[in-house]
Amino acid sequence: MKKKLALTSVAFLTAITLAGCSTGETVATTPAGDITKDELYDAMKASIGETVLQRLILIDVLNDKIGDNKLEAETEAELLTTIEQYGGEETFNYILSQSGFANKQEYQDVLYLNKLIEAAVRAETTFTDEEVEAYYEAYQPQINVQHILVADEATAVDLINQINAGADFAELAKANSTDTATAENGGETGLFGAGDMVAAFEEAAYALEVGEVTQTPVATEYGYHIIKMIEKTEKGTLEEERENIETVMMDEKLADNDYLTSVMSTIVQAANVEIKDEDLAAAIDQFLPAKETSSSDATSEATTSETASSEAESATSESAN
Repeated sequence: MKKKLALTSVAFLTAITLAGCSTGETVATTPAGDITKDELYDAMKASIGETVLQRLILIDVLNDKIGDNKLEAETEAELLTTIEQYGGEETFNYILSQSGFANKQEYQDVLYLNKLIEAAVRAETTFTDEEVEAYYEAYQPQINVQHILVADEATAVDLINQINAGADFAELAKANSTDTATAENGGETGLFGAGDMVAAFEEAAYALEVGEVTQTPVATEYGYHIIKMIEKTEKGTLEEERENIETVMMDEKLADNDYLTSVMSTIVQAANVEIKDEDLAAAIDQFLPAKETSSSDATSEATTSETASSEAESATSESAN
């Protein structure tokens, strides 16, 4: 119930390096002829060159701005933890291959780039007192509930009747809930805040008082829920809640792709990046101001459009005749 940029294949980065000192060396032979390093590079450049160059530029620019050894150490530690969670290198490498990663190094590069982006966004983002105060007014403190999830409404109604008759909510959750993440714990979700759960579930939960149970099943895309409120944290003063509120506000910024792009645009433009290869000139257009069409270009485009329209009408007329 409860985004980021990724690097493209490390193989292409290797191809770029090879192309820098290319001698036309053959990388493969076929009955029809040889395939050279130059041909391999040109093909990969045409296919994914702009995408990879954009990523390389971002890494360089962000490293120059906020890169530090702590991020590299964090990346390595997170990688090791992930490998352990999957039970070792063999399973981890299989998951990587199924997810489109070339190897472990590429995955590590992805983690590092994402950490660079997050660090840059945090460094470039501040909130005014007015913004924090407005968020505080609408802010709802965390709550903790128990819930039972079932597939059909009739079963949910029956369970509500059993609860009203004195049955233990936790025992019913253990025996009936299809939410395996909470069933064994008597259906307890743990503390959560506004925006953490699907809307229907959250709305019903926040409407309850401590000890109260929903009297009608709550329908979501997961099925039907019976919810019991077990804890409501108190809303503190603005200053007491400020840190939590700013954390939530920052998390929302980090999840906003448009905002991420705007921050990256500011950083990239300030770096005055120059792309030497005309074939890859559009690699960072996403982060640059939209190019204005000159009046002469506009006139030319309009003339071309009118000519094309006239030719189309003529062709249609001739076809009809």
